[in-house]
Amino acid sequence: MSEPKKDAATETPPPPPAAKNSKLMPILVGLNSLLLIGVLGFMGYTMSHPPAAAPVEKHDDAEEEKGEEPKAEKAEKAEPKAEAKEEKGEKKEGEGHGAPGAVGSGPGPMVKLPDFVIHLRNPELDRYARMSFDVEVFGEPDKERLNANLPRVRDAIISYLSDRTLEELRGSEGLTRTKDALQQKLRELVPEARIRALYISDFVVQ
Repeated sequence: MSEPKKDAATETPPPPPAAKNSKLMPILVGLNSLLLIGVLGFMGYTMSHPPAAAPVEKHDDAEEEKGEEPKAEKAEKAEPKAEAKEEKGEKKEGEGHGAPGAVGSGPGPMVKLPDFVIHLRNPELDRYARMSFDVEVFGEPDKERLNANLPRVRDAIISYLSDRTLEELRGSEGLTRTKDALQQKLRELVPEARIRALYISDFVVQ
């Protein structure tokens, strides 16, 4: 009975399992550290370099509307500009029409009216005035229209001057008023003839 107890006492015990685990621990810790470093590095990269935003596709209809509207607006804006240019050209062509004594780039054709001998309206003494006029027009068509209406023109001028007194015709102010009034009468009487200016070429009072 004593021999089996002795053999049991002399047997060496097996190595504890803790020794194997102690060798694996450094390896696992190293792998965890590398994995953590990789994760942290990836997160830092993504934060410092955010992904580019994907381009937003616009609907074709919206693009067509945006493209068509400005063209339509430009076309509408271009039309008033063209009309303004045409109006400006017409004004430039007829510049001075309706303005007494207007002068353009050069002298226009002249229409010489026959001499007028007018009995002035003076109650005390009989006074006569002999006057001659030259009418400047814009072009040959205006000259032809004015010559075609000379009888009406002479009648209007004689009627106007017959109501004037010597005092109304005397001096530069009186003659200027007379010219302005006669130009206005000519434009009203022959509107198709563009009158540029009217000049008094002779004025004698008897």
